[in-house]
Amino acid sequence: MKIALGQINVKQGQPTENLAAMREMIAQAKAEKADLIVFPEMALSGYCLQDKWLDQDWCAYLESLNDELLALSQGIGILYGNLGTRPIGQAKRGRDGRPVRYNAAYFCADGQWVKRENSSLDGMYIKHLNPDYRVFDDSRYFLSGMEIAMRNQTPVEEGLRPFLFEKDGQTWRIGVEICEDLWSEDYALDVTDAYLKQDVDLIVNLSCSPWTLNKERSRDKRVRQHAASAQGVFVPLVYVNACGMQNNGKNVMVFDGDSTIYDEQGERQLSLNDQFEPECRIVGLHEREVLTRQPETKLMRALVSAIREFDKQMFSPKMKWIVGLSGGLDSSITSALLVYALGAQRVVGYNMASRYNSLTTKNNAKALAERLGILIREGSIEKIVDATVDTLQDYGYPQAEGLALENIQARLRGHLLSSFASMEGGVIVNNGNKVEAALGYCTLYGDAIGALSPIADCTKVQLFDLAKQINAAFGREIIPANLLPEMDGDRLIWEFPPSAELKDDQRDPMKWFYHDWLINQLTEYPGGRVEEIMNDYLQGRLQASEIGQWLRYYGLDDPQAFIQDLEWVLRTMQGAVFKRIQFPPLILISRGAFGSDVREAQMRPETTKRYRQLREQILAMPKPC
Repeated sequence: MKIALGQINVKQGQPTENLAAMREMIAQAKAEKADLIVFPEMALSGYCLQDKWLDQDWCAYLESLNDELLALSQGIGILYGNLGTRPIGQAKRGRDGRPVRYNAAYFCADGQWVKRENSSLDGMYIKHLNPDYRVFDDSRYFLSGMEIAMRNQTPVEEGLRPFLFEKDGQTWRIGVEICEDLWSEDYALDVTDAYLKQDVDLIVNLSCSPWTLNKERSRDKRVRQHAASAQGVFVPLVYVNACGMQNNGKNVMVFDGDSTIYDEQGERQLSLNDQFEPECRIVGLHEREVLTRQPETKLMRALVSAIREFDKQMFSPKMKWIVGLSGGLDSSITSALLVYALGAQRVVGYNMASRYNSLTTKNNAKALAERLGILIREGSIEKIVDATVDTLQDYGYPQAEGLALENIQARLRGHLLSSFASMEGGVIVNNGNKVEAALGYCTLYGDAIGALSPIADCTKVQLFDLAKQINAAFGREIIPANLLPEMDGDRLIWEFPPSAELKDDQRDPMKWFYHDWLINQLTEYPGGRVEEIMNDYLQGRLQASEIGQWLRYYGLDDPQAFIQDLEWVLRTMQGAVFKRIQFPPLILISRGAFGSDVREAQMRPETTKRYRQLREQILAMPKPC
């Protein structure tokens, strides 16, 4: 069988554009004599539509587009994802009391819906495993195949009958899955295994799976697990994923494509590009190719793709991106990513110096702008800082100093950036990183503003690596070396240590490398690892791990210092929730991004009994010699 893998850029809420892209790939597949073309999950509408799914007219419109694809199926099989709203037996309404909705795959060929073995659901498969974790809220909007079986009091296996695809006198028994159906280890139902028990010839998985760091490794591992448990009866698995960008309002998710055919051993035999780009390729079911990947550059490619697609879908092609260009690492990286994604003519940098800004960072900003070819506007905020301080005195407040004066500077910079954006007809980019977001090391209405936060899911340590990727991609030094640390034996050497530069001799309070690791541990799904971290410390496992060198570097091998620092981090993180819920949308690259991935409430923390016991035991540990 010749299969066309239709890896399209699924644009959320744009079925006309998506259908046009599908038409083009279907025409290519027909011209190259493909027997079947496969598109991703929710290929017509996009996946991340949030409460748009509650709009009944919208849902009816999406379902009506099935007729157009049915007409296009003359001479070819078409398998694609779309919404379903047709009542199925007693499953007439969803959990919310509205007319039923489900996440479905549709299969048509030669102008007909493809029949299924011993099933009344010809031409349609309903997703059985609805994810309800991290950014996913499927059960808020869709009934699963399992729930529909329960409503109708029928065996769940009835919804897992294979499609019978007739081609050139041969009947292909095809099991169809949708995304999460493959990731069944934490569910009561194993969809893949259910198909294997019915002697299918192949399994096709339609996905709209957001990329996160090392996601491809996890998927490859999962397929190998299925193959191993099948004990020699595994069949080829065709995985077709979306590419591009979709968002849920708080998190911008990027999709890498990487559509793959896995062989009977669960190993990759052929893959499309993982460059976040569309591709349609017609391949033989058992065709092989040499796979080449560059995982070390994928973070940069993901961020660039997300910026480019977010800009394309949200703004006009002439919209300027306004950057507060301080000359520090974060703003330098953000500027470089914007230029790489959109071009230098779309980016304007503003250096808004005060008496506390060093000559080093001011020179960095100017040199970076020159290397990137962007316009930079330079000025001082001293006059408006003084005017604000004078105005506060008019209201009876004494001379502003300390944190109040620092926040005044940050908010005035935010005010200026907003004014610059208004004058340019542009939008502001946010420069914050994940560690700053976690610890609230930012000022609301100051450096916490923006239309998009490209690096807010990246720790500072990841930015050190990203700076090197950027320099390699540009083929020259863009991010200045004086912003990156070096190790000299056991010493961490900074030519210019990270600083907000809001007062004299200021240095960021973070314990870099250690706090980066700690915050990832505290936020990564499923989260709640505080007691595990403490227990690892108590048992000596933490000290013996790779992070142990940073415990020793910062003196945290002293149990009392470890507890003091841990509690400062926990207290500071909880105290900054009110800031994070007002942040701009951020590009998700981890399994624990703030926004809709890590969902937080504003509340006073209370420790568990186990926490208190571990704390007491750690404080009783002897100090290191």
